[in-house]
Amino acid sequence: MKKVALIVGASSGIGMHTAKLFAEKGYTVVNMARRNCEIENVISIQLDVTDATSMERAWEQFTLLYNRLDIFIYSAGFSMACPLEYVKESDYRYLFEVNFFGYLHLLKKCLPYLKKSNGVSCIVGSIGGVAPIPYDCYYSASKAAVNMLVMSLQYEFLPQGVKVLCVMPGGTKTHFTFKRKEYDLSEVREYKKDQERAARALEEIEQGGMKASKVAKTIYNRCTKISTANLYASGIKNKLTSFLIRIIPQRMLYLFIRSQFELNGK
Repeated sequence: MKKVALIVGASSGIGMHTAKLFAEKGYTVVNMARRNCEIENVISIQLDVTDATSMERAWEQFTLLYNRLDIFIYSAGFSMACPLEYVKESDYRYLFEVNFFGYLHLLKKCLPYLKKSNGVSCIVGSIGGVAPIPYDCYYSASKAAVNMLVMSLQYEFLPQGVKVLCVMPGGTKTHFTFKRKEYDLSEVREYKKDQERAARALEEIEQGGMKASKVAKTIYNRCTKISTANLYASGIKNKLTSFLIRIIPQRMLYLFIRSQFELNGK
């Protein structure tokens, strides 16, 4: 029987390129997302990761179609630009539902199947989980939470024969940039100049960044090769960035981030 890869968020961006690559490698690929995946031979199941009923229905459909799972990849994500002082609670809770809790809920369902196949769980994280992103602190915090979750779960999962990992892209050229929720400048008052600069700088970093297909290759390679490491930066530049952030003084990091995002204050 062909191996089965379940990818959440394969309707666009990194998830779609990952689905394409796994399908080319001979896997049966299933996409769970609000929209269908346009890649040939990829089966789509409707899913809203923030809705418990939708999740139960999607999982029931999956288990009716397949009795095995070898690879589980979570590529759903949400981002927004706003300062903490004026953010709406509904927005940051929604962000964590998409970026963190959606993964947790589905991982619990996938785990019994992954234990039978000695399978792999992979979540798409971000360099933003180790490097702070100004005015997108909720995104950075959610990705940092993902990193610690994955690092902790290896102690539970590896003895069960399940590999758990996180692939951390940096700026990647996808439509994710243009789906970011950005608070109107009139809503953020005294923060508006810095928020505008930070949002435009982040847009340039992403649209000038690596291709989604390269991130997909990292995901495929990490999911199919034997290794005990579980946090992987995708791309040489991001690997260097991840390393430097761990060793440079915090004051230097603060000044670097301010410069990178053109922050000047009022």
